[in-house]
Amino acid sequence: MKHAFIFGTSIFLSNRNTLTVNDGEKNTEFLRVLSFYNHQKGSTDHLLTIDANITDLSGGVIRISNNQLEEGPANVHIETEPNRVWVFQKGNHEPLLDVYQLNEHEFHGLSSHILNEIEAQHPDAVVHIKGNFKASGVHFLIENEKMFVNNNGFANGVENAHDGIILTPGEAADY
Repeated sequence: MKHAFIFGTSIFLSNRNTLTVNDGEKNTEFLRVLSFYNHQKGSTDHLLTIDANITDLSGGVIRISNNQLEEGPANVHIETEPNRVWVFQKGNHEPLLDVYQLNEHEFHGLSSHILNEIEAQHPDAVVHIKGNFKASGVHFLIENEKMFVNNNGFANGVENAHDGIILTPGEAADY
């Protein structure tokens, strides 16, 4: 199975369902997709389900297991839909983390280079990641148009992450 992960205007394709950060010394997994959304005719749908280990910008640890908040500041809560998981912090309109699995009818709104990769590689799932959080001390600010990793901006990239997606502050990905 190949999965596509979109960060701003960059797309990463991988057979693995994990996102990892390298802080310069070690690799730390910070997001794992346990199951992708899949509508099942006549039976229960498979829901988008994640595990995550991130911090808010103040350093508050947020640990999510199976879409449930296992550890986190009192002002953090999770909202879910069948194909989406949001992590919100009270007082903020934008989520700390937004994991959204697009359906094929939403692909037409994506940048042409992303759409070309989806059409060429036929991933089983296309997941859009946004947010403003830290993972292993590395700051991620991911918007619709750009991804910032410790203030280094990345846009319009295409990466085939054969060994999994490993994000670093100094470069978009390390394979």
